[in-house]
Amino acid sequence: MEWYTRYKNQLEQVYTEAERRIAAFPEPLNAIGLAYADKFNPVKQDSGKDYICSLLPFWIKEPSGIRANQCEKLALANVYGMLYFFIQDDVMDSKPTSRWKEKLALGNLLQLEMFSLFRELFPSDSVFWSYYHRYVTTWADSVVNEDRQDYFMNEPIRTAGKAGPVKIASTGALLLSGRTELIAKLERAIDIVLMTLQMADDYADWKEDLADGSYNGLLAMINADRPSDSPLTEKDAENAIYIRGCLKPYVQLAKDNHALIVALEAGAEELVEFHGFILNRLDQLCETMELNKKLLLKGGFNHFLATQSI
Repeated sequence: MEWYTRYKNQLEQVYTEAERRIAAFPEPLNAIGLAYADKFNPVKQDSGKDYICSLLPFWIKEPSGIRANQCEKLALANVYGMLYFFIQDDVMDSKPTSRWKEKLALGNLLQLEMFSLFRELFPSDSVFWSYYHRYVTTWADSVVNEDRQDYFMNEPIRTAGKAGPVKIASTGALLLSGRTELIAKLERAIDIVLMTLQMADDYADWKEDLADGSYNGLLAMINADRPSDSPLTEKDAENAIYIRGCLKPYVQLAKDNHALIVALEAGAEELVEFHGFILNRLDQLCETMELNKKLLLKGGFNHFLATQSI
């Protein structure tokens, strides 16, 4: 995990600065904001989904050629943006409560901090803001339509859209250094990583998503392979995952993604390494399940033989 460990100290400094600013928010928003920052801080929590949000500016620093202070500002802005969009997700995925008021107010303060940093780097007439507009529009489209249009089964790369605003850090870095010719290729590479990352999240969260009725790519694949129109049950999903081996084609898609991102030669080697890290976790999971299934089948057969009269 050198793609993480070599930047751990810088990441700690970024989060320390983020927490310093959040602590100055009005009460009780400061305490709520600090709790959010702590929850999604990859230095404190082993959460793969948050590595890319915080580390992307550091991974792009050398390929883009930006200065250290520009990289730090982009990283800090991305942390505020990450927290803002996580709050939006929380509100969308939960039932109305009195805490909505606090969460939405906090989200606006985090968004202000993000914009404050971006304005230091990009003037109002910069094309940067057009990219930001596109990424957020794609995000809005994704959170509303991924279920209706069954993204994972029809166009799986679109599942990256919900995390698409993270790309503003890499695109911003390339704009600062004038290397605009790399933007489209890097956008594609990041989308591939975000898709595989979403696949890993969907496996980890499938039970919760099934209970909540949230869209989930793994469940969508399982459901598409069923002849029945009846609602998918937890037992149906367990049979597909643990008995019928549906993770094999699921993980193969992630393997295909890795081949695609390597072939792109986008110049961000640590991004490729991170994708390999996600893929390795999925692949090990699939192999463990296959091994367990073989052992259970073998045990069942031995039990059958032991109960037969000779």
